Amino acid sequence: MTSYRGLFGRVGARLGKSLGRATAVAAVLGASVLFTSCGGGGGDNYAAKPMVLVQFLFVDRALQPSFPTGVQALPRNAQIVFEFSEQVDAGSVNEQTIAVRAGPTFQAVPKGSFQVVGNRVIFDPTVTQQGTPNPFGFDPVTQYNVELPAQGETNDVVLNRDNDPLLTSFFSTFTTSDGFLRELDPPSIVRLYFVPDQNVLTKQVPGNAIMALEFDEPMDPSSFSLAAQLATLNDGVDVRYSNDPQYTTNVLNGVSDKIIPGSFSWDAAAKTFFFVPAFSFGDKKYVFNVVVTSKLTDLSGNALINPRSFGPFTCDGLGKVAGSILEEPFDFNTDNDTSKTSADWGFTTLGQLEGAAITTRRVYIEGAVAALNENGGQYNPIVDPLTGAQLNQFVAGVNPPTADGRRVMWAFSDEELGADGSITTVSWGPDSNATFAAQYPDVILRVGFQKSNSLSLAATFSGNYNGSPLIIYKGPYSVQQAANVGNEHASVGTPPFNQLTPLFDNRGYVNWPAPTSFFEWDEGDSAVTGDSALVLDASVKEGDTFQQLRGWFGVTFPGSGVLIAGFPTRRMYATYEEDVPNPASNFVAGIINPEPSITDTAFTITKRVSVAQSRFYTPANVDAAGNVYPAPYSLQTTFGVKSNYKPAILTPSVQAGGATILVEYQGAFSLDSLSNRTVINVALPSTPFTTNVNDCDGFPYLRWRMTLTSNLISNTVAKLAKISIPVEKLP
Repeated sequence: MTSYRGLFGRVGARLGKSLGRATAVAAVLGASVLFTSCGGGGGDNYAAKPMVLVQFLFVDRALQPSFPTGVQALPRNAQIVFEFSEQVDAGSVNEQTIAVRAGPTFQAVPKGSFQVVGNRVIFDPTVTQQGTPNPFGFDPVTQYNVELPAQGETNDVVLNRDNDPLLTSFFSTFTTSDGFLRELDPPSIVRLYFVPDQNVLTKQVPGNAIMALEFDEPMDPSSFSLAAQLATLNDGVDVRYSNDPQYTTNVLNGVSDKIIPGSFSWDAAAKTFFFVPAFSFGDKKYVFNVVVTSKLTDLSGNALINPRSFGPFTCDGLGKVAGSILEEPFDFNTDNDTSKTSADWGFTTLGQLEGAAITTRRVYIEGAVAALNENGGQYNPIVDPLTGAQLNQFVAGVNPPTADGRRVMWAFSDEELGADGSITTVSWGPDSNATFAAQYPDVILRVGFQKSNSLSLAATFSGNYNGSPLIIYKGPYSVQQAANVGNEHASVGTPPFNQLTPLFDNRGYVNWPAPTSFFEWDEGDSAVTGDSALVLDASVKEGDTFQQLRGWFGVTFPGSGVLIAGFPTRRMYATYEEDVPNPASNFVAGIINPEPSITDTAFTITKRVSVAQSRFYTPANVDAAGNVYPAPYSLQTTFGVKSNYKPAILTPSVQAGGATILVEYQGAFSLDSLSNRTVINVALPSTPFTTNVNDCDGFPYLRWRMTLTSNLISNTVAKLAKISIPVEKLP
């Protein structure tokens, strides 16, 4: 009954023992020489000067090469030059023939434009295809793929002027920084004006106006920090009511020296920044001043050369009535819902919210553990999915042919993977702890949640995913030769059968290519086993040689052919990018697909996401509509059912290093009086958490939740000095 495994991993357990290392290495080196040769090629059917890419360059604004291929911190406004062996047909250059992509499934196309100059194509991320400016260029701290398909891979490829197609495909990656190319010219402020304009005769500012600051070059939005009530030396812009006693309207209404809260936005060219007051410049004829400091910088970090003050300006008194501000500066825990907050709420640095520290752990899913748990099984070296052409020299009639490549899916349980986190590394365990040098031209790694939370796989690859999988890598894969990759941890115990010894002796791992997107693993309820399962899917084109993976097959003891009752069919195999198992299950031929087996796999799971959540802000005892609300009350209060909430103002408004903050809001009509403002009274209406604060208008109780996501390329955690939510009083 050993025929259940067919060719015993479609290679044979004897394969690892029978391959002489010297012979195999020589063969691999020979293949590598052929594989790595590059250039025009193409055979006798092509012209003497084939259409090929001869240079790929990252250049500055003067088109001077400035950064190496694969750069890990490319300035966001750098350009890319593709140099070909022939004059390029401009009509053949588009987002498909030269694909620059980012994002989870590599479908996000950056803003930018192509320019063809002779045999060069220049990609400029700072100008769109429509000719509009995009000064910020590439997204910050993001990995991008660059792919040029060749003839035969797609119908749309780069052509020369004779209509000859690109013959050799190209693939590369790069990662951006959160900065820009260096230049030394400092910026200047050109003018300040208001929209609508000041009154021609009185020069008064419309109360509901927007203030505009115009500069002579693109400016860095992160430098536009608004002054708080107590101004500091780091403030970029200070908008404040005058404290001059001659302005009696300010004095009598108690606004002297008070800041005007608001936020900044900017135009497409980032040369004009718009200050939008949280409410207005005033419902009375208040007088205010504006100070622009040298803390404002351009994209290269040069300080403003002409800091200055503007004003005094007099408001026409026709603006909105000022409401209130729900403000959290993270210096106390009064409004911190500690039961939900995992971020650092002013603990490490008083007055600053920080994402939780980035931590990592290593998870191993191993055949040795399965052997101990089941007190049996069969050791099995497996080549899928890392097959190669040289496999045919050792095994005749490999089915499917190695030229078809391989696709393999594995299932892993919440119990094996453990607590939530981002999957940042995926690794495979080589048989005998050894690898051959090999090159695989294309690998697609997908990760997703198993639709039915089961370890037994459904009959198609796509049918196992709950929704769409996340492509965490697409591109070539190079495996380095290693006589021993080294054990990562101690042996898990004593094998129940001597034939299983290799699974217990070998505990080394080789990383798949580094993910370009990180999958967020969610174990579900930590107290419940089996409510979440992960599927990993590797689709690999044929390489020059092959690798062997440590495998374990679910039979009662080595060679028995009797399957372990109830062991899940958690591994499925097919050809490259095929959706159904290949070969299909065949009882007579001894093929089970999906099959009850494991190949040793390891994951690095990184904790990078944390949450900060406030308690509900409450109305006062009696709100503006006369409704009476029970205790407890927050120190900062809403206007009850007359509350019109406005989007949160974050300080700083732009995160450094590619970290991100997502703000959500929740409104409620009543709370559990014993919960200290954390539990909703479900008998009355409430909203789910929403990114649109207007969904909460008219709800007397409001709380916010922030998801802080660290950037794992720059290892930067999100940091926030203050969140402010303006609240207007409805009529």
